[in-house]
Parts: sequence; C-alpha cells; structure tokens
Amino acid sequence: MYGSGRIRRLTLPAVVLAAALAALAAVLLTFVSATPARATTTANPLGTRTATAANPLLGARWFVDQQWGLANRQVRAWSHSHPSWAKALKKIADQPEAHRVGAFTPNIEGSIHDYVERAAKQAPGTVPIIVIYRLKHVSCGGYGDSAGDASSYRAWIDDFAKGLGSHRAVVFLEPDGIITAPCLSHHGLATRLGELKYAVGKLAALPNAPTYVDAGAADALPYARTANLLNRIGVKRIQGFFLNSTHYDWTGNEVAYGVKVSKLVGGKHFVVSTAVNGKGPLLPASRVKSGNEILCNPPGRGLGQRPTTTTSNPLADAYMWIGDPGRSSGPCHPGDPSNGSWWPSYALGLAERASF
Repeated sequence: MYGSGRIRRLTLPAVVLAAALAALAAVLLTFVSATPARATTTANPLGTRTATAANPLLGARWFVDQQWGLANRQVRAWSHSHPSWAKALKKIADQPEAHRVGAFTPNIEGSIHDYVERAAKQAPGTVPIIVIYRLKHVSCGGYGDSAGDASSYRAWIDDFAKGLGSHRAVVFLEPDGIITAPCLSHHGLATRLGELKYAVGKLAALPNAPTYVDAGAADALPYARTANLLNRIGVKRIQGFFLNSTHYDWTGNEVAYGVKVSKLVGGKHFVVSTAVNGKGPLLPASRVKSGNEILCNPPGRGLGQRPTTTTSNPLADAYMWIGDPGRSSGPCHPGDPSNGSWWPSYALGLAERASF
C-alpha cells in the first residue's frame, strides 16, 4: 500500500536526529555526574547569607541589650563606684543575654512583641535570643500541671506566638522541661509531654524563629531515655534540642551526648549552653545524696566559651549562653536570692573566673 522509497525518505532523518540527541544526552549526563555537588543554602529564617539548610544560626548577629540587659545595667551602676568590678562584668555584658519569659511576664503577647520590636530598632539586623520558662516545676513525685494548668499553658503559648509573629528570633523552649521528667508521676509526665508537644507544634509554625527544646544534660538522663521523650513531643518538627542550660558540665561531654541523642531523633541538631561551665561541674561528696553535680549556686564556677557557631561537631549548631550568667538558682543557701533573680556578686565571680 505504501511505497518503500517514501518510507525511507521520512524515517532516515528521524533516525539520525534521534541518535544525535541520544549522544548529546549521554555527554550531558556524564558531565553532570562528574560535576561536584555544591553546598546548598536555604531561604534562612534569620536572613543570613552564610546559613545552610542544616544550621540556621550561621552568620547571625545576636542582640545585645545595652539598655535593659541585666549585666549592662550593673556595669553602669558600678562604673563610678567600682570601676574594676564594672570592667570584669563587661565579660558578661558584651555577650547576648537570653531574654527569659514565663508566668512572671505580664501580657506575654504585648511584652514579646515590644521586646523584638525594640531589638530591631536599637540594633537593626541582630537576632534576639528568647528562652521560654513557663512550665510549672514541682518536686519529685508530684503530679505536675493539672488539666487547668495545661489549658492555661496552651493559651500562653498561643499568645507568645502571636506576639513574636514573623519577627526574627531563636527560641529555646523550657529549660528543665525534659530533664525533670523522672520527677513526675505517670499522669504528670503525660501532661508535661502534651504541653511540650503543643508548644513544639505552635512554634514550628513561626516563619523566622528556629526553635530548640530542652534535652537536659549528659550527666542527667540516659541518652536513649532523652531521645524517647524528644520523639514523643515531636522534636523532628523543629530545628532540634539544647543541652546543659541548667548544668555546668564540660562542653565536650555534652557534644558527645548530643550526638548520641541526635542519632535516635532523626539526626536533629543541637545547641550546648556554655554560660557557666568554664570550670566544669562541682562534684558532690556523695552522688547518692546530691546527684552527679551540685546545681544550686555552686561556688567557684566560671564563664564558659563565648557564644559561637564554630563547634567541634557539625551536629552542634552553636555554643550559646542559654542560662544567663549571674541569675540565682534559688535560695539554696542562707542569703541566696530567689530563683531567677539577678545576683551581682555571683555574676562578678563567674566573670573573674572566666575560661577566656
């Protein structure tokens, strides 16, 4: 029906063209395969050019509160009366202070909004560090928060998220939130994990606020136990976890611990607090009676490594001062201030014994 000559005239050029295209594709494939992959960057929530998808903190400049920072106010107060003390305390004042908020913060939505707005105006381009310390911590064996407390906590977290909105910040969620888990009853633990899971979900939705959640410390819980708790609150939804915020453990110990935890929580990254670990932990005479280290205002401690994103392991996003140096751990000795209170003489001692 069809003449063979006509078929040849139509198909021969097509065959040649197909062969040429196949050869070209092979060359391109070889070139692409041989080209080294480039390190990728991400549309970083903190807006830094050097940040990678893995570490959003790279390149960030942290907000140092020159106006209302605890140490900065003390430096001004001592500048004439005790200039040598003021000079020593500059070791703390020159570093970014973690802005702590909790049940003690009036009108959290308005307060946090005003704080990040002030930071943006006073030091454009810097990133505030915010610590949420809202959970109610009870003595070991207690039930923890009631249903009403949990409802109040969720409402507070909602208001915090509204106040922060699209502002840039790095958020550290609930120091002691995970580390105190063994002190809770079965019911109390379920409530605690529900609260943290809600907070993690809410903060994960914020566009410009990388969030890390408490994971205790290397000398507190076994790493597998910590990882289990982190998985139950949905740590994979946020940037990762943080360590050593209420302890004085050596940085190397915490990094090694963090790597072990990370392997069990999907490779999440972490931050180690180095605020007060320059001299390491103060070990008690009896660990049975006092635990692995003395935590309540231990004497002789010093400032640790200054905040940096240059760490000993790629899983460690940064060393930061999550626990503000100079805040009291509580009235554990006669004359000690209440928990969280600024304590100038203790801060001065930390500065004088700094590891840098």
